[in-house]
Amino acid sequence: MTLLEVLGQPVAVTILENSRAQGRLAHAYLFYGDEGVGKETAVRILAAGSHLHVIEGSPAIKIEQIRMLRQQSSYIQSGSSVWLIKDADNMTVEAANAFLKVLEEPSPGVYFFLTTTNIHRILPTIVSRCQVVPFRAIPEEMIQKYLAQKYSQASDDPKVRLIARMARGSIGRALEYWEGPLLERRQQVLETLIRIPASSYPEVLGFSQRWEEERVQVIEDLQLMLGWYRDLAAVKSGSTVSLYNPDYAGKLQEISQVYSYRALCEIMHEISKMQAAIAGNARPRFVLGRLFLSMKKGAHS
Repeated sequence: MTLLEVLGQPVAVTILENSRAQGRLAHAYLFYGDEGVGKETAVRILAAGSHLHVIEGSPAIKIEQIRMLRQQSSYIQSGSSVWLIKDADNMTVEAANAFLKVLEEPSPGVYFFLTTTNIHRILPTIVSRCQVVPFRAIPEEMIQKYLAQKYSQASDDPKVRLIARMARGSIGRALEYWEGPLLERRQQVLETLIRIPASSYPEVLGFSQRWEEERVQVIEDLQLMLGWYRDLAAVKSGSTVSLYNPDYAGKLQEISQVYSYRALCEIMHEISKMQAAIAGNARPRFVLGRLFLSMKKGAHS
C-alpha cells in the first residue's frame, strides 16, 4: 500500500509523502479529523517495515501505559519503531504529562503518531511538539464510488447513494452502515421522529423511557435526528440542497407543514446542545425526554 491509497486526503498525503521522500519524518505527528477518514490507515502505511506498537484505552489511556511506552521505546538499538496512540484525547492528565516528557526527549528511530477526533482536548504543549496534520471529510462522490467498487454495485444504486450521504464524509462510517445494523437503527429512529408531532405528551415521554441508554449509540442517534430536522428545514425553506434522507422525501414534505422554520432551527440547536450533554455525564433518557418534548412543542409553532 502507498499513501495515495488514503482516499480523499490530498493535503495530508502531500505533507507526509514530501517528508518521507526527503527523509525528514518528524518524530511526532498528530492526525486529527473525524472517525473513518484515513488517519489510522495512513499510520499503518507509514509504519510498513517497522515494528508498530498500538496504545489505546477506553475510557482512558492511563499513565502505566505511557510508562511502558517510554521504557520500551528507549530500547531501540537499530532500525525504527512506530507508536500509534489512538484517540490520544483519552489520555488522563497524568498520562498526558508523562507523554510530554517522552516528546521532550525523543529517541532516534522512534516515531509517534497520535490520532484524535477532538484536538482541543489534547494538552496544548503536546500539540505544539507534534506536526499537526488535518484529515478532512471525504467528498460524498468519492465515498459513493468507493462503495460501488467495493460491493460491485452501480454508482447510482439507491443504497449506495443513501449510505454515501449518511456517511457524512467518513468511509469508516459508510462501511458500518453497509455491513452492520445501522440502516435498521436509522429506520427506528426516524419512525419515532415521524410519530412525535401527532402523539400526546405522555406518549412522547414514553418514547424516551424506552430508549436504550448506551451513550455511544445515543450520540449516533442524535446525529440521525439532526440530519432529519436539517432535511425538514431544507424542505420548509424550499432549499435545493441534497437531503440526508432522500428516501423519506414524501414524509419530509408532509411533516414540514406542521413546523415553522424557526421551530425547526430551535430544535436543531437543542439537538446540538444535547449532543454535548450526552458526551458529558448527562443521563441519556433525561436528555432524550427533554428533547422529544421540545420536538412535540415545536410541531405546534
